[in-house]
Amino acid sequence: MGEANNRMRRLPTPTIDFCTALTEATNGIGSAVTQANFRAQITNPNAVAIEAAFRTSAQAATLYSVPRIASGAGDPVVHGSLRKSDLTKLYTQYFVPKEKPARRLYDQLKITANGKCPLCGDIGHVRTLDHYVPKANFPLYSVMPGNLIPCCRDCNSEKLDAFSATLDRQTLHPYFDDAKFFNEQWVAARVIAGAPPVIEYYVSPPAQWSLAERNRVAAHFTEYGLAERFGVEAGADLPETIDTRRTTLHGFSPLEYSDYLREKSENMSLPVNNWRRIMFLSLANDNWFCAYPH
Repeated sequence: MGEANNRMRRLPTPTIDFCTALTEATNGIGSAVTQANFRAQITNPNAVAIEAAFRTSAQAATLYSVPRIASGAGDPVVHGSLRKSDLTKLYTQYFVPKEKPARRLYDQLKITANGKCPLCGDIGHVRTLDHYVPKANFPLYSVMPGNLIPCCRDCNSEKLDAFSATLDRQTLHPYFDDAKFFNEQWVAARVIAGAPPVIEYYVSPPAQWSLAERNRVAAHFTEYGLAERFGVEAGADLPETIDTRRTTLHGFSPLEYSDYLREKSENMSLPVNNWRRIMFLSLANDNWFCAYPH
């Protein structure tokens, strides 16, 4: 299996830098005075240092410790004389709208995911960008490319508005987190016997991972509602597998059928924690399912 398919799902770090994003966003501002104010305070002197600090913190998984604007704090000054509302408007009014110059950057960031949402292991199709740290609490990063994650609408709506203030509740960052989270299996499933059977998904990270790492994948799994979403996908897909067992593969012994299911899991060009790969692995490991005369 190629390396590019072995993930849930790590994305290449954006090639768009913060200075470019700020410049293009401010190009959409109608007032020349307001444009000049933004550029004087943030784009020209500070953008490189702000981005470097963000990336260092993201790579160290310490964004949870970055000072934030408290919810309900009103419209405080955040940087220079720029207020929270000034910075959040850069995204909502000058980065997202299709008629603005920065929209090309928005679309470019979406394209990097090849249409598949990295947050849910390819269930959803990319429709929007999600702020990894919310712009309401971290308005300085409202158009920071490294803070903008291409994702599906379900992941965008499932994610809570608040961002964790502790390491062990910090969800996975597709650009910056350690490769282990994307290359190693931490999603598992069990078969609940019945007619029809049910696939129940849960978190089972490697034993050698630290407690914080195990807690982080559990937080990611919970925050994006993956147990239910994976289960729905498996429920829709499983009848085809059962029908194949009943017809084409009816002569297979339980061991032969288990080997067939395991091979399907291993040969799929899907992220290692993708729901379908995990489904076939759980079916292969379940004696009742492999022996049951479907």
